[in-house]
Amino acid sequence: MTNPCIDSSLAPFILVDAYSTGALLARALAGERRLLHVRSRAQMPAAFAASCPTELFVADYSVADEGLEALIARLAAHQPAAVLTGSEFGVELADLLAARLGLPGNDPATSAARRDKSLMAEQVAQAGLPVAAQLRTRSMAEALAWFKARGGASVVAKPLDSAGSDNVFICHDALELQAAVETILGATNLMMLDNQALLLQEYLSGDEYVINSVSHEGEHWITDVWKSSKTFAADGRKIYDCEDLLPADASQLPQLIEYVQGVLDALGIVHGPAHTELILTAEGPRLLETGARLSGLACPPALQAATGNDQVALTCLSYLAPARLGQWPKRYQLLQHARCLNLIAHRPGLFAQEQARQRLETLASFHNVRFRRAEGAAITPTIDLNSSPGAVFLLHPLSARIEADHAAWRGWERDWL
Repeated sequence: MTNPCIDSSLAPFILVDAYSTGALLARALAGERRLLHVRSRAQMPAAFAASCPTELFVADYSVADEGLEALIARLAAHQPAAVLTGSEFGVELADLLAARLGLPGNDPATSAARRDKSLMAEQVAQAGLPVAAQLRTRSMAEALAWFKARGGASVVAKPLDSAGSDNVFICHDALELQAAVETILGATNLMMLDNQALLLQEYLSGDEYVINSVSHEGEHWITDVWKSSKTFAADGRKIYDCEDLLPADASQLPQLIEYVQGVLDALGIVHGPAHTELILTAEGPRLLETGARLSGLACPPALQAATGNDQVALTCLSYLAPARLGQWPKRYQLLQHARCLNLIAHRPGLFAQEQARQRLETLASFHNVRFRRAEGAAITPTIDLNSSPGAVFLLHPLSARIEADHAAWRGWERDWL
C-alpha cells in the first residue's frame, strides 16, 4: 500500500496506465508521493491488467467510466503536481491530462506522431533527419504496387500503432507481402486498436540499437544504449535473441545519440522517458520507432549494477527533484558488462517457471529474471516479445563469461522449453 508516512500536504502524482514496466514507476514513486491512477481503456489484455499495482493508488479512475470532462474535474480536485505515462497505452491521454491540468508534459497537438509510426517518420523527416522509405495504406493492391515499383526489394510490414514486435513481418516477395497484409489489416493489435491501415517500410540493413532516455524541459539524458541481436522463430519471423549494453566509449555512440536527440526534439518529447529503436545503416542511423514511455525491458536493479543509474530512477528524479538532474552526466557510464537475454519457447506446453529459474541461477553471470508467464501457464512457440516467457539479465566484469552462459542456456532451452 501507499506509504502512510508520506506528507499528505504534498501534491499527488497521476500515473496513466501503469501496466508492464509502468508498475516499476509506481513502486518507485509510492514511497514519495500519493498516487492517482487513470485507465485509458475499459478493457485490457489480462497479462497487462494483472501487472497494474492497484494497491499503491489512493484512487483509481477510468476515463471510460467517468467521461473525460468529469475525470479532469475529479483529478483537478486533488491538485496534482505531475502526470506521468505508465505505458504505451497511456501516451496520448497522459499528454492531454497534463495540458488540461496545466502541468508539464508533451504537447497533445503532436501526440499522434508519438504513437502512429507513419506520422512519426513523417515528423522526423520534416525535421531534416533521414528516415526509411515508407507507405501507409489500407489497400492490398496499393501495397503490392508499391512493392513492385521498388523493384521487389524486401520490405517490413507492421501495424501503425502497436508495440512489442506485434505482427511485424519481413517480406521478400509478393506472396509474403500479401500474407502479411491479410494478417495485419482488420486484426486487433496489442494496443486493443483495430488495424484499419498498415505501414510498409523499406527493409534496413545494419545493426539494430535501442536507446533509452529521460527528458526534462527539452534536455535529454541517455540512460542506456543496447545493441540488439535477433534470431529466427520456427515460422521464419525474426525475433529478439538478446541485447548488449554498449560501453560509454563505443565508437557508434556519438552518431546514435546525436540522431536520437534530433528524433526526440522532432517528436516533441520534452518531458519524461523515451525508448527509441533504430538501425545503423551504411548511410547512418534510421529510425524504427520511438515510444514516449519507459523501456518495456526496464530493470532498475540490473541497470543500477551495470551503470550506477537507470531510466526509472532518473524519470522519478525528473519529477520529484529536477534541480538534481544536473548532478548526472547526459551519457551513462559502464561499470560492468550486461546482456538482456529473451527466453525462447520452442514448443507449446505448460511453463515450468521454477525449473527455468533454478537452471538460470546456475549461470555465473545471472543477475535476475522477469518472467512473463506464471508457473504452469500455457505457452506457445515464441514469435515476438509478448510470446517470450521472460527476460533475463546477465551481468559480469568479463563479457566472455556472459557469452558462455548465454550459449549454455540456449542449449538447455532447446531441449526443455
